[in-house]
Amino acid sequence: MAERLEPILPQVPIEGIAIHIGRAGLCMGDEAQAQLLPDGRVGIFARVKRPLLGLIPARRPTYLGHLGPVAAQVLAPALAGGVALRLRVVVLTPEHLATSGPPEIFVSVWGDPRQIAPYLHLPDLFVPPPLEDLAAVRQDPGPVHLSPA
Repeated sequence: MAERLEPILPQVPIEGIAIHIGRAGLCMGDEAQAQLLPDGRVGIFARVKRPLLGLIPARRPTYLGHLGPVAAQVLAPALAGGVALRLRVVVLTPEHLATSGPPEIFVSVWGDPRQIAPYLHLPDLFVPPPLEDLAAVRQDPGPVHLSPA
């Protein structure tokens, strides 16, 4: 059976950016990997330009930053369970273009929702009401009459 990849988190900001975006050679569409860090956060890694001895060009996997607490809450259990995820860089704002704020990197997270669903523990707040309740709400109240003011 083939994997069905769908966007799990379409655009997630990376916090605590640890690289200089302008010099890293990072581009939109580049692949990234998510890994659990020892402190429980979800770290994002990608292949960026890091020359050997300052002269020999090389691209090495480098820590970019970590995901925020909400995105980490969704992805951390799935990563611990070994679910395959595909991450891509979708938005980059390098230092020289970030005039009104800090530089930004956003990634999109794709995966098979059938594999990720068992790891999600959504509170009751996000559970939709039963269909009977929806039918009562959708009953037609009849014509609306507006009285002149």
